[in-house]
Amino acid sequence: MADLVTSRIFVDGEKGITAAKLNDIVASSVIQPAFYTSKPTASTADPPDVMLLLKAGAYAQVPVSSLAASITASQIWSTRLRSFNAIGNPSFECDQRNIGNVVAAPATGTLIQDRWVYQKAGTLVASSGQRPAAASEVLLPGTNFAISRSFHRLAMTTAQASLGASDNLTLYTQVEGPQFRELQYDVHSISLLVRTSVAGLNFGLSIRDPATTTKSLVKLCTIPAANTWTLVSLPNLPVFPSGNFSTAPGVLGYLLGICLAAGTTLTTPANDTWQSGNFIGAVGQSNFAASSTSTFDIAFVQHEPGSVCTTFIDKPFAQNLDECLRYYCKSYSYAQIPGGAVSAGAVVISCFASAFPNMPIMYKKVLAKVPTTVGYSTSGAINTVRDASAGVDRTITAAVTPGDSGFSGFQISGAAATNWQAQFEWTADTGW
Repeated sequence: MADLVTSRIFVDGEKGITAAKLNDIVASSVIQPAFYTSKPTASTADPPDVMLLLKAGAYAQVPVSSLAASITASQIWSTRLRSFNAIGNPSFECDQRNIGNVVAAPATGTLIQDRWVYQKAGTLVASSGQRPAAASEVLLPGTNFAISRSFHRLAMTTAQASLGASDNLTLYTQVEGPQFRELQYDVHSISLLVRTSVAGLNFGLSIRDPATTTKSLVKLCTIPAANTWTLVSLPNLPVFPSGNFSTAPGVLGYLLGICLAAGTTLTTPANDTWQSGNFIGAVGQSNFAASSTSTFDIAFVQHEPGSVCTTFIDKPFAQNLDECLRYYCKSYSYAQIPGGAVSAGAVVISCFASAFPNMPIMYKKVLAKVPTTVGYSTSGAINTVRDASAGVDRTITAAVTPGDSGFSGFQISGAAATNWQAQFEWTADTGW
């Protein structure tokens, strides 16, 4: 028949027709395309309708309702579950603090750019900061998709060949509690897009609890080739143990660190398993600080639920900036480093004689916690307010009624004895 064609052909007068030969008619038969292409096309598929499914090597009937439920449960939910990245500013594109300027020798604990902290101990010195990749945007390996227009670079300027017990060089981020919820009770995975001038560099990736750092998980990462963007995949990480991890708003959930050098005190007793203690270095990692010319670049970090490292979830700049505003915001224009002698965006208040420059000032977004609010005169001087009437700066003594959504100006010393005009810029910083 035209719909079914078999390769078992009997010759005229053939003898020895066995059951096996007869069964070959079915086993070697092929349904012809014309069988289904000639059929009418249905405009809908209703739940009671039945489809033919090859299941475990045999044909079976499957109702459309069962097929839809199966796809919804296993595929769509799985995709939704994995469409999450806990890391803030994962593409290093947002930089309100230094707007792409490199800090030559930052102090340990410096927030170099939004959500990322520079930490070091020892005699080593490294520069740190965002590096624009305009005209050479960072592409996902094997694709033409630009995952970021920037990356963060740590560049050694003073080497330290031998590390003390607590010496280290680390870039880390502080993740707020609500971002930890999706990771809390199951295995999880981390992916990094990194590059270095050091061939065969081994470095440590750490997850720690934030309060007393009593729990640490450290993984050893390797970049085989120099000067090549490399995707480092760390799938199926062990479930978080009990500890000081938190899912509460306004509370740190956990810390994630990238460690390039670590002394013995900060090196984990064993990689790949949760350890009791504060550890950021991996067993077997290199001493990146051994050379004064070494560079390390990182373009993307993803921390997601589940046992598989999926494709990076893009973070558009507008979304990235909006999320960063929960932790740091400023009155200055985005492209202005705080402290410049500018007036764009400045608060201007007409004050009575001997009065403080007070008025409601709202932050651009409700912050994760009550921030440290700092004022700058439009002359550029920190901790001062500009008395535009007298042409002098007045010293700030305190922010007035600071909260997580705004403040009410500043108290100052030496307020003018006559009516005067105050001008100032401000920054609000949660330290995260």
